[in-house]
Amino acid sequence: MSTEAPSAFMEVATEQQRVTAEIRELDLLVESTQTEVNRLRSREDQMKAKVEEVRKNPGNFQREEIFGATDEHVTAMGRRMTMEGQLGVLQAKRKLIDRSAQILATAQRQLAEYSAPPLPADAAPLIDESRLLQAVVDTQEEERKRIARQVHDGPAQAMANVVLQSEISERLFDVDAQKSRGELAALRQMVNKTLQELRGFIFELRPMILDDLGLVPTLRRYVQTLIDKHGVRIDFSSVGRDRRLPSDDEVAIFRLIQDSLVERIDKGQAKDLVLGMTWKEDSLDILLQTDGRELPPDGELQSGIRRSERLELLRGESTHEAKPDGTTVLKVKVPIRSAPQLVT
Repeated sequence: MSTEAPSAFMEVATEQQRVTAEIRELDLLVESTQTEVNRLRSREDQMKAKVEEVRKNPGNFQREEIFGATDEHVTAMGRRMTMEGQLGVLQAKRKLIDRSAQILATAQRQLAEYSAPPLPADAAPLIDESRLLQAVVDTQEEERKRIARQVHDGPAQAMANVVLQSEISERLFDVDAQKSRGELAALRQMVNKTLQELRGFIFELRPMILDDLGLVPTLRRYVQTLIDKHGVRIDFSSVGRDRRLPSDDEVAIFRLIQDSLVERIDKGQAKDLVLGMTWKEDSLDILLQTDGRELPPDGELQSGIRRSERLELLRGESTHEAKPDGTTVLKVKVPIRSAPQLVT
């Protein structure tokens, strides 16, 4: 056995102990969070039963009781879903650490069988960091899909039920018909606005049109949501023959641009942004020029991943430049991996 092997073996063993301790801690967190989810789900079921009772016998309840029951049900559902989201994050992290533990166990076995001949220069490392990073991104994307589906089936449906409840109440309260109808009309407007906001939230979590239409149409819609939400100016353009890319690449590029835009708007206080995409035969060039405060070239983005890590997955490269006029220019070049398909 070579002199390097014992040192490497000890490093892997130490890391394995750290991972094992983290798994135990996560298991405790998952267990306690699951208990809280069960408690909140029970509370939500109680509130749902109360709402159903009110809807079946509206004449037996006061106006405040009708709206109070609905509000309590929506609040209980929101708390349950928030806690379930935390549980999902913990479970996703637990799954990822399990993968790391398996890789470490494999590395430890290989090191135990280590012989004198060195590994070939082109041999794959025992622990493939790029595969671990891809596992992180895959886990995040699965979590985004799950939350998007959950929000769509939960709060959005609850808001629709509130609209229905307001219509029922509108027919009941005839003591002061004019005032009652005015209040209920305002309620419907508020709920419809909430539904629009929820749909926007779902889009940010996982834009389904990315799978259906591709990168450029998705970015056009996302840019418009940022303009509407933050009141900023974003000049978006796409030059050249845009096309469908492999699904993993489309998601990674969208998240890279999404994170960079949010970083400049939220952290850099940017108000005037230019986003340009130039499609070439073998590469996609992305330019983001913004005003606002200067930020670290490779800080942690909203998703928790650094820009360099996103680019590593795409095998891309970037440059970052602060200009004398106070604007910041980010240029990204991403190679296109597969045969293109025109967006029709």
